[in-house]
Amino acid sequence: PFITLAVHDAMTGAKATGQDGAAVLEQLSDAVKQAAMSIEVFHKASLVHDDIEDSDDFRYGEPAMHKQYGTATAINVGDYLVGMGYRLVSRNRKELGGDAVADILDCLADAHQRLSEGQGAELIWRDSEDKSLSPIDALKVYALKTSPAFEVAFYSGLRLAGDAEPYRETVRTFSRHLGVAFQILNDLKDWQEGAENKGSAGGDVLEGRPTLLFAFALESLNEDQRAELLDLVRPEHDWPAARRLQRVRELYTEAGVFEKANLMVEKYEIRAEEIAEGIQPDALRDVMFYLIETVLQ
Repeated sequence: PFITLAVHDAMTGAKATGQDGAAVLEQLSDAVKQAAMSIEVFHKASLVHDDIEDSDDFRYGEPAMHKQYGTATAINVGDYLVGMGYRLVSRNRKELGGDAVADILDCLADAHQRLSEGQGAELIWRDSEDKSLSPIDALKVYALKTSPAFEVAFYSGLRLAGDAEPYRETVRTFSRHLGVAFQILNDLKDWQEGAENKGSAGGDVLEGRPTLLFAFALESLNEDQRAELLDLVRPEHDWPAARRLQRVRELYTEAGVFEKANLMVEKYEIRAEEIAEGIQPDALRDVMFYLIETVLQ
């Protein structure tokens, strides 16, 4: 919602960042606010469903919804939120205009499908016996799973303010760079103790997620080490989780995957900055640079 409202403000005079910002925000219509809130509603719906599909126990340091209330209730809550997200936009067609509502809903539906494609690709890999993974394949999953959420937030703000078509491809490319960099950072954070979402480090390995770190390791390790890594990620491996994670960390360190991942974050950050540098108006460029700094640093 912040991205949507910030972009909308940037395209309508950038008044909300001035001395009278609070008053400007008070004057925003409910229709604009609800369109922005739909982004968060969809995001939370995807998290509820993803936690079930990934068998995650925690979200934001708290027990995941399906752990608190059961899988059936959690699925129903996620479905309810999806319907709410679309309704927050569709019911305001009189104020926003039919064409604007149709365009935003189309972008939301497209993002919804691409996010599901990314999650589907991850689940297929998780459930497959073949655990080969190249860095480019991991990055493709990242682009599908993360970038559409940024893109639809940007597009909605632009379309609420007027014609968004001149910015469509630029926003898609910027969102891809920002989203991929964000996901790589998320992978790196997964190896920090007390990971905020999961409550423990290295959860991606134990839960069978296709990460760029894993792909880098397969690419860099020798044949015997690759075989060992592939064996370690098998769910039926008889080592305790802590021992498996320690050995995976050692292999990752030997392969230099953490350094490579950090370099990739820098690469995508630079690409996002290059796009932002050429954007007009200046206020929109400022929003992009603010997001790069906030999301990636």
